[in-house]
Amino acid sequence: MTKQAETFDYSQPGGRLSLRQAFLIAVVLGLLFPALLISFLSFNLQRDKMETQLAVDQNRLLEIVALGMQEPLWNLSRQAGAPLVSSVMDDERIISVRVSDTQSNTIFLSALRSERRIGGVAFVQKPVVYRGEEIGQVNIEFDTEHLGIAQKNQLKDLLLIVVAQLLLSIVLIMSILNSRFLTPIRQLSEQATQLAALKLEQPFLWGRQDEIGTVGKHLEWMRAELKRLIDELKTKTLALEADIERRREVEDALRRSENKYRELFWSNLDGIVISSLEGQVLDANPAFLSLIGYSLDQLKLQNFWQVVSDNSETVERYNLDNKVMRFGFCDEFEVEYINRLGSAIPVSVKTVAMRDADGRITAVWRMVRDISERRAAEERMQLAAKVFENTAEGIMITDAQVCIRSVNRAFTEITGFSQDEVLGQLPTVLSSGRHNKEFYDTLWAVLNEQGQWQGEVWNRRKNGEVYPEWLAINAVRSPAGEVTHYVAIFSDQSERKAADERIQFLAHFDVLTGLPNRGHLQDRALLAIQNASHDNGKLGVLLLDLDRFKTINESLGHAAGDILLKIASERIRRVLGAGEVVARQGGDEFLVLLPLINDAADAVHVAERILAEFAAPIDVYSHSLAITASIGISLFPDDGRDFDTLVRNADAAMYHAKSSGRNNYKFYTADLNARAREILAIESQLRHAVDRREFVLHYQPQVEMCSGNIIGAEALIRWNHPTLGLLGPVHFIDVAEERGHIVQIGNWVIREACRQIAEWHAKGLPLMTVGVNLSALQFRHQDLVGLLRDALAEYRLPGSCLDVEVTESVIMDDMESTVQTIHAIQAMGIRMSIDDFGTGYSSLAYLKRFKADKLKIDRSFVRDIPGDQDDSAITRAIINMSKNLNMQVVAEGVETVEQWQFLAQEGCHQVQGYLLSRPLSAEAVEPLLRQRCLLPQLE
Repeated sequence: MTKQAETFDYSQPGGRLSLRQAFLIAVVLGLLFPALLISFLSFNLQRDKMETQLAVDQNRLLEIVALGMQEPLWNLSRQAGAPLVSSVMDDERIISVRVSDTQSNTIFLSALRSERRIGGVAFVQKPVVYRGEEIGQVNIEFDTEHLGIAQKNQLKDLLLIVVAQLLLSIVLIMSILNSRFLTPIRQLSEQATQLAALKLEQPFLWGRQDEIGTVGKHLEWMRAELKRLIDELKTKTLALEADIERRREVEDALRRSENKYRELFWSNLDGIVISSLEGQVLDANPAFLSLIGYSLDQLKLQNFWQVVSDNSETVERYNLDNKVMRFGFCDEFEVEYINRLGSAIPVSVKTVAMRDADGRITAVWRMVRDISERRAAEERMQLAAKVFENTAEGIMITDAQVCIRSVNRAFTEITGFSQDEVLGQLPTVLSSGRHNKEFYDTLWAVLNEQGQWQGEVWNRRKNGEVYPEWLAINAVRSPAGEVTHYVAIFSDQSERKAADERIQFLAHFDVLTGLPNRGHLQDRALLAIQNASHDNGKLGVLLLDLDRFKTINESLGHAAGDILLKIASERIRRVLGAGEVVARQGGDEFLVLLPLINDAADAVHVAERILAEFAAPIDVYSHSLAITASIGISLFPDDGRDFDTLVRNADAAMYHAKSSGRNNYKFYTADLNARAREILAIESQLRHAVDRREFVLHYQPQVEMCSGNIIGAEALIRWNHPTLGLLGPVHFIDVAEERGHIVQIGNWVIREACRQIAEWHAKGLPLMTVGVNLSALQFRHQDLVGLLRDALAEYRLPGSCLDVEVTESVIMDDMESTVQTIHAIQAMGIRMSIDDFGTGYSSLAYLKRFKADKLKIDRSFVRDIPGDQDDSAITRAIINMSKNLNMQVVAEGVETVEQWQFLAQEGCHQVQGYLLSRPLSAEAVEPLLRQRCLLPQLE
């Protein structure tokens, strides 16, 4: 031992660092890293502060210039903005300032420093917003060179401070370490080297009272004790050699006994594991190791309870404490162990106690058997039972003699028979009687030959209901090939059958009304045309369209529209005779087929009965609706010899009926076809007319009768059609309403009228009132109030510049909603006029409630005054009524001096008409507006 220790030189550390070098490195690193970290953080804080200050200065100067440029930019006064730009350029950090005008996309003001520095550059910009409108853009270019210079100087100062602090700290620390620590440590190292070399004769002397002195004294104690122990070891070596010889003989005897035990332990097919009462694994045979997946060494490092699953640990501990510790064994029980992969293994366990020589239990012997396959078989059986019971198809199992042995729950749900009612019975208990003997003979022949059969069968439920089912039968054979059971699986096909019938219905009938659809009617019409052709007979096709259905549908909602369509279909069906068929073509259009008529009078008779049926109002959601219809009639063979031609021509006749005032019928003629093509062309081009800016407004002045002053004008739309020229509203308004384009057109009229008023005002004309007509759809559109408000705000106009004109029918429909809309419009200062007064459903009650500003007498009353006494009386009554209600009255369509004189005599306030001026374009009417007075030549 001494010789071996002498081969090492503990005083030479070899290639490693000395203690002094290690201390020096630790001191340098210990001081350098915190100093650098603090300096780095301080530098970053200062740099962030300087950059933040620069950003604040940039935003402040940018905000000053943007605010200061509002007035100069708005007034386009460069002199007013130049001083502000010059004062900003006094800041040496600014390289250039540029103010641009976004209206003209030009530079309004700019300034550039003559000497541009070489360094970083920052650009900032901000829009100039005046009265809510962006009128310009301010761009400022900053020089950031001074920021980089300041940061470099600061970094140099911080590095000099760090170096000075580091040098001073190293000198002070190393002087203290050398005197108080390094020299005593060197002495301890020399004494430890002597102790390792077993040079124990010379004592170690220490007089220091600090920790190093204490270590030296302990080292001296170790030297003395080690010397004493070596002396005792020499004495006991001889006695130990004698004991070793005796122990070798005992071990040989034990080894022979253990060999027999190990042979039985290792060859057992069941797993065996031996553990202490605390769970320390002592031994395990190969079968257990294979089951768990650990080697014996790995298992001994584990605690036994670690291989027992959490769910089974309670059972294991209970059996150990209450059976093994009391009786010495425990009968078989089932638990789960965890293998090396973390998987649970179901096992059965028998436990036996192991005792020492005094009879005390010291360990536990567990015999473990894997029951995974048995458990899996049980689970498969349970799963099969669940599948059998819970499958959606009915299952019936019979024996070889076709007696029912088992049925599932779905069988009971489908047939109504419980399991107790059918067990032991033959399947004939379900027979419906619809299949003959030949059917069943064929079924059994196929089943016996192929082992299976499937097909559709009609069976009977317990309640007597016959239902269709899809049945599959399979024969189950034994290993010897003999049939032991039959398994029948079936599903109820009632819902599928009903769905097929529903599909057939939907293919030929309309879902909403229950009427035949166009395809079904076409089949009926083809047969009727063949019969009429063979017999030289006639037939008629009526195409009926509900008038203004879109208005009702959009104002009251689609649910109300559906109710209306159902009621309409019932009314049409009521008036038809035997053989006459009505079908819904789509939307609000219906087709009526008259398969056998003598002449056109028969078709007229049916059309008149339909119109008469629609005379009664229809109640929908507390609204009493007066619905009319327009009917087009085409006859076979005069107007067409096939179904499509007859329907197309009836459609053309229907449009002719609509253009003739609605609520009537028209026969097809050749010129109707041309008119239908014209309407189709107009409709296809109308949808893009607003986007292409093809609409224009003409204006007809409204004149105050007592003074001749022009107090306003009515905006009248015209369509500048690319091929047909300038079209009046009579050519396209009805089509626009029918096809749903009227709201888009009406919204354009409002915006265009506001734009034109603002343009006239900018040219020096006083603000004037322009009347715009609103359709029913537009008046009930939810965005109308917002559109009016936005249009006035866009052109900075007061509400009094607009006069909204609506008809009586618009006001009378949906009173509550109308009141809210009118109040919202009048709250903005917009005037309200009732157009075409007297032609609709007039009521003094609604005039009192709505408080309109004006009543406009329809031109149909003005046309024949003063010659027609009735029209004169109606006109006189309207004027007197408006005076009593404090409302202005305007007469439309004034064309003669006699009309003017009559209206003046009766006290009419305002007039408009050809006597004063035709509707003119904005450019043509402008001179009239400038002269501000317009009187007719009365002589």
